[in-house]
Amino acid sequence: QNDISVTGIMTASAGVDLGDPGVVTLSSDTLTTTSTSTDTVSSISATVFRSATFQVQVTRGTQYHMTTINVIHNGTVAFLSEYGTIFTGESLATFSADIDSGSLRLRVTPTSSDSTTFKVSKTVMKV
Repeated sequence: QNDISVTGIMTASAGVDLGDPGVVTLSSDTLTTTSTSTDTVSSISATVFRSATFQVQVTRGTQYHMTTINVIHNGTVAFLSEYGTIFTGESLATFSADIDSGSLRLRVTPTSSDSTTFKVSKTVMKV
């Protein structure tokens, strides 16, 4: 399909590519955990994508935390900048990024073992 016209909500199961030939991809991820161990909330191919912006919403009961994270890599090391962080009480998690087995990963470490849900909207750009 060359042109798409949408009225209302468009749903895509694997993301949406923008530009020609798909320079930017929009997609999302979700993770729910009951651990304080570091876990991967989002992973993208480091050989296909160079950088990403993640908007993260964290929910634990009636506590909320939101932040924006920019990540870029040089093929072996990931570099992260977090900004625009807000929360309704206290920080619910910390964030890091790395490259593992060819994947650029956004990692989360919850501050409590209470059930914590991470919802991620991501915009990624090709190498």
